Amino acid sequence: MKDRQKLSIYAGAALVSLLLSLWQIIGVQQINHDAVYYLLAAQGDPDAIRHIGNWIFYPRLIAWTSWLTGLNPEHAAWMLNSLLDTLTVLGFVRLVEELGGNQRTLLWAALVVLSLPYFNENRSEIIRDHGYWAFSLVAMIYYLRLFRQFAWKPVLGWNLAMCTALLFRVEALAFLLIMPVGLLASGPDGLKKTAKTLLPVLIPGLALVLFSGMHNRLTDSLTHIRQMTLAFTEVIPHKAALMRKGVVPEFSQGMAETTLYLGVAWSIIKDLISSMSWLYFGILVLRRLFPAPALPPDYRRVLWLYALLSTAILFAHGARHFIMVSRYTLALALMLLPVVVFALEELHRKYREENRGGAWLTAVLLGILLLVGDSLYGSSAPKAYILQAADWARANIPDQSRIVTDYHRERVSWYANRNSNKKLYFRRFRPGQTWLKDFDYAFVRSGKKREESRLYQILTKRGLKPITRIEPERGRGVFIYRLKPDHVSEPVSAKSP
Repeated sequence: MKDRQKLSIYAGAALVSLLLSLWQIIGVQQINHDAVYYLLAAQGDPDAIRHIGNWIFYPRLIAWTSWLTGLNPEHAAWMLNSLLDTLTVLGFVRLVEELGGNQRTLLWAALVVLSLPYFNENRSEIIRDHGYWAFSLVAMIYYLRLFRQFAWKPVLGWNLAMCTALLFRVEALAFLLIMPVGLLASGPDGLKKTAKTLLPVLIPGLALVLFSGMHNRLTDSLTHIRQMTLAFTEVIPHKAALMRKGVVPEFSQGMAETTLYLGVAWSIIKDLISSMSWLYFGILVLRRLFPAPALPPDYRRVLWLYALLSTAILFAHGARHFIMVSRYTLALALMLLPVVVFALEELHRKYREENRGGAWLTAVLLGILLLVGDSLYGSSAPKAYILQAADWARANIPDQSRIVTDYHRERVSWYANRNSNKKLYFRRFRPGQTWLKDFDYAFVRSGKKREESRLYQILTKRGLKPITRIEPERGRGVFIYRLKPDHVSEPVSAKSP
């Protein structure tokens, strides 16, 4: 009976997950920026494949799904992502059950993971992170089993799941190589576990590099691993010197570098809060106010190792690129959230059995209700001028025309050429490299920063006037120019028009 009830929780969570994905997809007016490259790569476009670093497994999955179902690439990608996100939800509930969760705990687990606004808002985003979230979570379930007791089934499950995650994001390589070392802390037989778990990595790893055709960021990372240290030996010192020169000359070099490191750390914390939500992060931090039975000691060890390795990867990435988005921290958030689940279950138990904590429980339920509302409402505002500019181009610009633009080239090109018998070529304007005589039209973004556009300055100086203005949103739109060969005789320079 209990197994049947647990099965109903899994089935219900899967159904709600699919409905949430459908809700987000129905509300899509424009695909995300990266989606264009993945969809074009799925169709074999060499430029798109090169742009995504030859990371082609996700585009191939989209292409295979499209071929099997007969759906167009966009719908195939959404279908694939819906299944991967459902696997993430089921994997999270299963992880909580592995930690000893009862039926009510599993209900809380489903409620927590299904109410994450950031996770839900990304359901319609065509990004390869969906596969990484799902399979890295599944891999950690097998790792926990392996940490408790050695068996070949969890060894195989761990390696297959994390290798699959590696096909989506290169960060999985660090976990695949380093996490087995953490098995040394599992007990007297830790060394045997580590050796036997690392051994199978060589076989799928070698096959991945030799036979998958993936000369991509994985092989680049293996051959240029020294670049990871450059963030600390060159990038940070260089940026610190620039900061001292232009912003805070009174800082010493060491103080400037420390400031940058603190900025990276704050960026990671901020994005972790975003991926977990303010409510669940608050419960995690204020756990003493939400007393719960201690998590199993083995999971605490696993969690510490996973969190330290994740933080190191995030810090290295942030220090090198100074760009951090919440989807990079979501995998870590999913591993931390079981702490929140058991805290909520204990709060519920105290109210149910001891009639204590009613105010806290009410506040939490209201907070979850707000998270659900945030998930359903969404916060992204579509850029209507992208679609209108694409529609205008499809209706008015002759076939085989070349267009130079200083904004959203990928999405305008995608919508202008989709379901069209024309082929329009869009290229991004690059000062000093773009010859306007090679193009028939120019698309220039209007709005507050229009005067800062080098392309707009060049066209205005030469006396060109827009042939049409598309401004559906106040302060945002696009000006469209017709270019004539006799207007240009030299390349556009960043210094001189």
